[in-house]
Amino acid sequence: MLTAAFLVGAGSIYLRLVRSERNLDDLRAENASLRSELVSVGDAISKLDGLARNHIKLVNDSRLLAGLPPISEEVALLGVGGTPELTSRGARRGLSAPLNRTTEVYREQLQQLSRQLEFQEENFVEVRQVIEVSRDRLNHIPTINPVLGSSHISSSFGRRRDPFTGEPAFHPGVDICAARGTPIRATADGTVEFVERSGGLGLTVVLGHGNGYETLYGHCDEVMVKTGQTVRRGDIIAAVGSTGRSTGPHVHYEVRANGSPVNPRSFLLETQSYGS
Repeated sequence: MLTAAFLVGAGSIYLRLVRSERNLDDLRAENASLRSELVSVGDAISKLDGLARNHIKLVNDSRLLAGLPPISEEVALLGVGGTPELTSRGARRGLSAPLNRTTEVYREQLQQLSRQLEFQEENFVEVRQVIEVSRDRLNHIPTINPVLGSSHISSSFGRRRDPFTGEPAFHPGVDICAARGTPIRATADGTVEFVERSGGLGLTVVLGHGNGYETLYGHCDEVMVKTGQTVRRGDIIAAVGSTGRSTGPHVHYEVRANGSPVNPRSFLLETQSYGS
């Protein structure tokens, strides 16, 4: 009886040892597999870290183009919310302590990379907003020839001899000669402030562009816009004519800054021309 009981007990212990050995083998295999996976994850994280660092240069290049101060690499990489504390939360049961530690380190690095990318995204959004504001401001500055088609300057800005009296006089704009009916276009985004006959200037259009800028188009043959209408740079607003005090078809074009006439050539883009 004792022998039988001993054999049963020994058999039970042996079976438990066999099962434990099998479990240990399974854990060894799982740990080996996870080690291999963690090596791959570590390589991927290293590549992502390199990309994040390269993005810092792209962010700073964009910020400089937008007129914003650059951000330091220290701020971009470390100053985005601090470093999370390492914990054992979420560790797999049965993993070795080194593997648990490695998974926590990788989790920390991924969280840090996520915050870095969010920080960089916020910077790109800021750059985009500044560029959009700048573009809108530039769109409201008169920078193109108002006459769409063949034209030439018959009278420049500044002192000249009055074509009717022959006396010296100040000319507050430029006279651009073109065939009657040639389209006249808005030289910048703005709002139509004035459309009517104005003494010697004949049928006249005045556009307000904001920031103190206005443009005036005189001697029009006809007008295609009305007071209060919003226009974009390049929109056709009138046609060349010879209304008012005029010796032939042309548009008298003025640029005003805070109510004072300035030379329109100062605003003309290099890619534009008032003709020969």
